[in-house]
Amino acid sequence: MPAPFSAKKGLATRESLTPPHEEEEEPYSRSHVSQASVWKSVLAGFLAAFPTVLLLFLFKSFSMSKLFSAALAMLVMTRSTSSWRVDTHHHVLPPMYLEAMEANGGEPTGYPMPSWSLEQSLSSMNKVGTSISILSLSVPGVAIAGTGMEARTLARDVNDYFGNATTESNVSERLGFFGALPDWRDVNGTLAEIDYLYEAQQLAHGVSASTSYGGQLLSHDDFAPIWQRLNDYHALVFLHPTSLPGEPGSIAGALPDPIVDFPLATTRAAVDLVLSGRFGQVPDVDVILSHAGGTLPYIGTRVIGSLAIPEVRSKVQVDILQAAAGFKRFYHDLALSSTPAQLNGLLDFTEPDKILFGSDFPYAAQYAIDALVLQYEAFVRSSPRGYKLTNDVLRRNALRLLQKHQQGKKFEERTAFEVVNGLVS
Repeated sequence: MPAPFSAKKGLATRESLTPPHEEEEEPYSRSHVSQASVWKSVLAGFLAAFPTVLLLFLFKSFSMSKLFSAALAMLVMTRSTSSWRVDTHHHVLPPMYLEAMEANGGEPTGYPMPSWSLEQSLSSMNKVGTSISILSLSVPGVAIAGTGMEARTLARDVNDYFGNATTESNVSERLGFFGALPDWRDVNGTLAEIDYLYEAQQLAHGVSASTSYGGQLLSHDDFAPIWQRLNDYHALVFLHPTSLPGEPGSIAGALPDPIVDFPLATTRAAVDLVLSGRFGQVPDVDVILSHAGGTLPYIGTRVIGSLAIPEVRSKVQVDILQAAAGFKRFYHDLALSSTPAQLNGLLDFTEPDKILFGSDFPYAAQYAIDALVLQYEAFVRSSPRGYKLTNDVLRRNALRLLQKHQQGKKFEERTAFEVVNGLVS
């Protein structure tokens, strides 16, 4: 088992745990809020005219500037309850996970491995005004260790690490986690870890799962006991995409799988869960789709419309109305998904109360997160539909979802540092 988490071991310091300005002698005044809001309004119009590729280039070019970072912090954050983000898509790479990756052939998707520490996570959160992040493994996750005892042990070690890290006194108000599970093809091992998370540890706000295991989508009959157990616990499932069949880098001979495959994998998994009827069998399970649902907002109506074809309808378990209702149940995070096309598409497909903020740290570089957050801010301030996606809306959505699925770890509307700064009355 991993050693108990401790800030004293260099994983985190008090300075990194505290949002900017918490320990200033004088609270951040409301005049600063107005000034920051004016600057953000000006910047919004500027950013709205910039294509994403140019925006990313500029942010990468300036990312090493301390002056730029300070200006960004001022522009991103207004000091009010509604300004603090809740990030439901925030990855970590604990030591035992990195060791398992190295022992089993390394990162399998062709994507470069980022550096990570808890201090880096907290620093990133502070830069974009995030008060709460829900930690999780990205792919390949525990499945990197196979389907036997090694993977079961890895899942337990990761979950104990998560539990220690998110309950240590200096970070407990800012961090939660989605529990790691073994490869679902190890049905008994997966059921045992779910039971551990909900009966013994009782700290996770949900579990993370991949969009497929061994080429099998999640509606497969072998996985039915897992879904039933999750339904018994009224679980929240953070669904993260994994690679599609084929060799890593097969697109153009170089492109890492996450670039194209991941959004498609999310779409396939969501459509499979709904049309197979599996999602309808677990009404007490909530599911978060990564990256704005992949391509689902764009082809979802195509899928639903296909059920008007008798030959298609006869082979699936739902009709048009049931499929439409099933898709409406999904939550969507905005990790790497902040263009007007993506945000408008999402609003066309689902309700605003199903949309959450996500950063994809550390797989998304900080300069990319900075740029995408400000691109999102530009949409909120310049689009006629922006009011539907304000950070106040996204924060409320996330807190309600997390409070619905909380166990021993609770997040409140008012956090200690907001009260100390006089940000809520």
